[in-house]
Amino acid sequence: MSASPTSLLLASSLAAVLALPCLVISGDAHAQVAGPPGAPLTNYPTCTNKPTAQDTDAAKSAYMLGKRFFDESDYGSAIHNFVDAYKLDCTKPELLLNVARANELLGNRPEAIHALETYLQRDQTLSADQRVQYQRRIDNLKAAMAAQTGTPVPAVGGPPPPAPTAAPAPAPAPAPAPAASTPPPASGAAGQHSVAPWIVTGVGGAAVIAGGIVYLVGASDVSSAKSSCPNGVCPKGDSSAASQGNTGDNLEKAGAVTFYVGLGVAAAGVLWHFLEPTSPAQATPAHARFAPVIGPGFAGGSVVGSF
Repeated sequence: MSASPTSLLLASSLAAVLALPCLVISGDAHAQVAGPPGAPLTNYPTCTNKPTAQDTDAAKSAYMLGKRFFDESDYGSAIHNFVDAYKLDCTKPELLLNVARANELLGNRPEAIHALETYLQRDQTLSADQRVQYQRRIDNLKAAMAAQTGTPVPAVGGPPPPAPTAAPAPAPAPAPAPAASTPPPASGAAGQHSVAPWIVTGVGGAAVIAGGIVYLVGASDVSSAKSSCPNGVCPKGDSSAASQGNTGDNLEKAGAVTFYVGLGVAAAGVLWHFLEPTSPAQATPAHARFAPVIGPGFAGGSVVGSF
């Protein structure tokens, strides 16, 4: 028995609904791809206006989201959010250090150099020793680029550097200073959940809706067939009513199975969300944190900006 056009339409709709979360996930993965070689560098507008309270709140939200992507090694998405945070609140140039570090880990050395050079221009509170340290980091990144491409990389807004020479052996990373004690988080701080349980819940909910629709269409076909064939006896020579009844019966069964399976998946997602262990959210004041860093072409200290 061939499927009716209504059955084909419902099957296509169900497949599209269930595939939607996969499309969203693939779109997130695409955000990690670095820009093409030779692409223009990110524009960091000159900081001339004081941010409003709304700008500061939005910048903090963008920073927290970027930090979450950074911790998950999604450096492309982290860079996007760090740059947005800085453009919303340009009074915190230390955010450019996060942009530089994420670009460095992503392998985009030109953007990492550009962010560090912009940071040196914008932060007027750095000591002479700190400026020397960051300039050494910039020089090491440029030396690594020159060794890879065989061509010198000019400084942004400055004269071209001399021909590259063999990069000196990296100095051993300094031992980290003992961490200062921090007060415990305030009671009642909201925990952080992963997004995976809600994806599972969404898939289950979509299956519940699709299964309900399929079941209702099947019930309608069965009802129409019963009207055409009172007491189960169809007019002689009329096979369409019997075929419609059989199709409706199959749709009812498929819809019921899809509905209850989706209900179970949605319930499992909600249960996963509430049983998932969480860590308390920590609010840190705006400051620059020193930490040892070892990366391609660089060994030394790194300061990571935060709100």
